[in-house]
Formats: sequence, C-alpha cells, structure tokens
Amino acid sequence: MRKIRHLFLFIVGLSVVFSAHGLCAGGDARARYNAAVRYIKLKQPDFALMEFRSLLREFPKSPLAQKSSFAIAEYYYDNKMYNDAIKSFTGHVKDYPDSKAGIFAKAYLLKIIEEIKDPAWEEKRLFEDIQKDFFSKPLFLLFKEYKEASYKSPLQNKFKIRYYIDNIEVYRNGQLFIKITQ
Repeated sequence: MRKIRHLFLFIVGLSVVFSAHGLCAGGDARARYNAAVRYIKLKQPDFALMEFRSLLREFPKSPLAQKSSFAIAEYYYDNKMYNDAIKSFTGHVKDYPDSKAGIFAKAYLLKIIEEIKDPAWEEKRLFEDIQKDFFSKPLFLLFKEYKEASYKSPLQNKFKIRYYIDNIEVYRNGQLFIKITQ
C-alpha cells in the first residue's frame, strides 16, 4: 500500500513540475515581449529587435510570435532595410493570414515598392497583386462615407485604414502613410 502511495505522489509531483515548466515557458514569451516593448519606449529599437527575434525563434507557436514578426518587419522598414522588410512582411502575411496586422503589412509592402527607385519585375508584380487584393472584397457602406479599422503595433505605431468606395487610405501615427486607388 505504501509503495502505491509513494508511486502516486511521485507521479503527481512530476505532473506538477511539468505543468509549472509549461507555465514558465509561456511566461518567458510574455516576459520577452514586454522587455521588447520596454526597449521601444526607451528608444532602444536595436535591443527590442533582439528580444522580438528571440521570442520568435524560441516560441514560434506563441500568440506573441505574430506580433513579434510584424515588429521585426517594421523595424527593417524604419531602418530602410527594404529587402529584409519585404521578406519579413511577405512572410508575416503568409504565416499569419488572419492577423489583424496583415492588412497593414500589405500597406507597408506597397509603400516600400513605391519608395524603391527601380523595382524589379517581381516587385512590380507583387505591387499589382497586393493592390488587387485590397479591392477584391466588396465594400458595403451604410450611412457612412468610409469604413475604418485600426491597429497599434508593438513598435507603438498607431495605424488606421479607411476604406472609401474608390480608394483606401492608410494612416500611420495620424499621418497619411499611403493612398491606394483602383
């Protein structure tokens, strides 16, 4: 009887240890994300980038990985590292198709291609595909001039997108970022 009780206590102990380890792992992702955001607020984006990359590498299934992916791509854009930004934003759109930030990642891609002096054929095709994608869904407006959505990125940028009947406007921190027409 004692052996059974000891075995039972041992199994319960192991399950507690493994479940606590799982909680710590989730907590580590949150801690890394919070540290990255703290670095952003302290105007130290390079350290934030390291935290976001670490989170993405060590916790790829975490819900915070999605935000980290967007933050990394945004960092590349802010530092005019356009090739890396294109890869990162394209990867974000592909890996997280239902992401709230996905539409803003596509807007970034359009903006980058506009800013490139001589875009390659692939980039021009990407531009056309994304532009078509923006206008692919029908827009229903009732009693309003436009439909609006917003998003706050991990890099603390505030986005708004306004869907009008004939164009789309994307705002970043209150400034017009890009205007997309059919």
